Amino acid sequence: MSTNLESSSATSTANAGGGVAVDLAAVEKIYRTDKVETVALSNVNLTIPGGEFLSIMGPSGSGKSTLLNVLGLLDTPSGGTVTLDGDLVADLNDRQLAAVRNREIGFIFQSFHLINDLDALDNVQIPLLYRNLPNSVRTQMAEIALERVGLGSRMRHFPTQLSGGQQQRVAIARAIVGTPRLLLADEPTGNLDSKMGEEVMQILEEYNRDAGVTVIMVTHDQRLAERTERIVRLFDGRQVH
Repeated sequence: MSTNLESSSATSTANAGGGVAVDLAAVEKIYRTDKVETVALSNVNLTIPGGEFLSIMGPSGSGKSTLLNVLGLLDTPSGGTVTLDGDLVADLNDRQLAAVRNREIGFIFQSFHLINDLDALDNVQIPLLYRNLPNSVRTQMAEIALERVGLGSRMRHFPTQLSGGQQQRVAIARAIVGTPRLLLADEPTGNLDSKMGEEVMQILEEYNRDAGVTVIMVTHDQRLAERTERIVRLFDGRQVH
């Protein structure tokens, strides 16, 4: 099957080309064991135009991270449909899913998940190792991404030589190095003080504005959420209004 997403992936390295449009219809996620059934998501309906900056809020255990995993093609819903740029995710095979994750989706986490034995430049290049790119091209793309997040002078520093805010900026550079069209951020400022959190938020806002990329951010910070175009709230796996 030839998909819109696969077609756009072919040129994503050169140009982000606007954000991915997302549609969730009656999405459910249920975790089952022999004795227990846990409903993580129930009847979630959400339409996100390409290029929107949206935040997801809710108490711990409300399903925020589960929803982000479904959007990032890391988890399969138990019911309902997920559509990215008009393509039903359920119609994609494993190879296509992996290609979309690598080329179209960038992930930022609360914990930076950097490899301490690699410097910033090498950490940022990791997603590019799965593409058929010469080393010189990977290095150039990583340098551009680090410059974009204000770490041009820290490229050869290791994670232990960087502050928390700088480590998160390296993580953002790693997420955007392949010019994804959908950026998913799970509590990206959760481990940072207010000043560093503000710097990270500004980077996300600039990337959304300048590249037209769709950004979906999970946060507990009402002040940051109010800076996004829309807030989606979850409680016990359900949307609340």
